[in-house]
Amino acid sequence: MQTGLRRKPTGPKPAELEAEQVLEALSDRACRQILTTLQGATEPMTAQDLSEACDVPLSTTYRKVEQLSEAALLDETLQLRANGTHTNQYRSNVESVTVSLSDDRGLEVALGGDR
Repeated sequence: MQTGLRRKPTGPKPAELEAEQVLEALSDRACRQILTTLQGATEPMTAQDLSEACDVPLSTTYRKVEQLSEAALLDETLQLRANGTHTNQYRSNVESVTVSLSDDRGLEVALGGDR
């Protein structure tokens, strides 16, 4: 038996900070590789799965999924197993990112297409 606990980024973020986090994550090659791999996946993947699929060291994979999660581009679920072990699984929660710039609101990022 498995149960899943979802972790969501905590607290509201100012729009500028959120935009900066999204753009920083998307500017990173390994983050983009992880995100596109998850986009094509039919099931959530573990960091180990992502590390192997993306040919990225496991320690780097953990840092990048944390960065993507903080930017609200990934959902992270903790899977608890009956034998007492657990693992985190990740899935992309967006299909598109729209960036806009305005005089009154500054830089804004809209994440669309919840998966």
